[in-house]
Amino acid sequence: MQQNHKQIDTSSLLAATSEIQRDLRDQVSMCAPYLKNYNQPIVVLSRERLRKNVQRFHAALPTVKPHYAVKANPDEEILKVLMKEGVNFEIASLVELEILKKLNIEPSAILFSNPIKAPEAIKEASKYGVQWFAADTPEEVIKIAQINRSAKIFLRIAVSNKGSMWPLCKKFGAEGNAVNEIIQTAVRNHIRIEGVSFHVGSQCSNSKNWLDGINRAKKVFTMLEYVGMKPSLLNIGGGFPIQLSETDPTIDDLAFDINKALESISSSIDIVAEPGRYMIGSAGCLITKVIGVATRKDARWIYLDSGFYGGLMEMAESFPTTVISQRTDELSDWVLAGPTCDSIDVLGTHKLPINSQTGDMLFVPNLGAYCTTCGTDFNGFPPPTLVMVS
Repeated sequence: MQQNHKQIDTSSLLAATSEIQRDLRDQVSMCAPYLKNYNQPIVVLSRERLRKNVQRFHAALPTVKPHYAVKANPDEEILKVLMKEGVNFEIASLVELEILKKLNIEPSAILFSNPIKAPEAIKEASKYGVQWFAADTPEEVIKIAQINRSAKIFLRIAVSNKGSMWPLCKKFGAEGNAVNEIIQTAVRNHIRIEGVSFHVGSQCSNSKNWLDGINRAKKVFTMLEYVGMKPSLLNIGGGFPIQLSETDPTIDDLAFDINKALESISSSIDIVAEPGRYMIGSAGCLITKVIGVATRKDARWIYLDSGFYGGLMEMAESFPTTVISQRTDELSDWVLAGPTCDSIDVLGTHKLPINSQTGDMLFVPNLGAYCTTCGTDFNGFPPPTLVMVS
């Protein structure tokens, strides 16, 4: 599993010159108070950075209302910060709905965007007052209609996912003749399709995907109007990336093309998005500890107290993770692995100090999203805990 992951020694960050390097330095610095009494993996998350991410999104896409994807990190303290910053929410399950209900989130501020929902979840969301539900198949339209004919459906269409790290277009999204079939199913079942949504893929660096989605959505709006429905929602989805390298686009870079395309959307249509990773990812940094080193054949291995099952699932893919060690010696190739006895718990080859040893502390920035959320206690190893700092 050869991957182009990065390692940056702590000393180089002291003289950081680029915005990305300064950001890494700040993330590592906020972890310092939690090293002395460390006993298990921790994600340290900055409220200030979370607020700044929201504000930057608002500034870049002023006509787009963000609905935070709760799945990225459902921690209640995070949701409270987002509420104060005027962010709405997107859910995919009944459990996520219950979290929002506990915080007294207005039903009008919630989108139920999972294209396939359990009937019980539709019933409970409808009972709470949620109006908007996603669908991308005739069967889902029928299911929603049988439970709540007054619901508003937004039809999720397939768009290009080129340039995203995790394409989603194979699992979700209607295209071709399926779009018309879904609309006709809604007509026959006397339920309204009033919106269109799409998703460009997770961590997407290609603004053309959003342009593709906007253009396709306009065609679907015409189809809806033809059968007497009145479109009132365009959901441009998530996928907005965090900057992991100097070549990654900023939200402002992406927004230039997106804003221009959105000028062609009628003022009668509300425009929303579902940012998850962008909002929370760069606000959190993982602290993990080396629990063992080993030589296997000609490779040197480092075993951590966190791994694939402990919140680092994305590191086993092509995510260009930065790993930062307290040590500043010459770098060498190390295979990183988690603590469990499962062979899947391997995190690829990384550059780390040649003299790395048991007891070293490592930092993995940009893990505010999909780390504590995806962590499990498999094999008896605890998932990362979350602490929030100002």
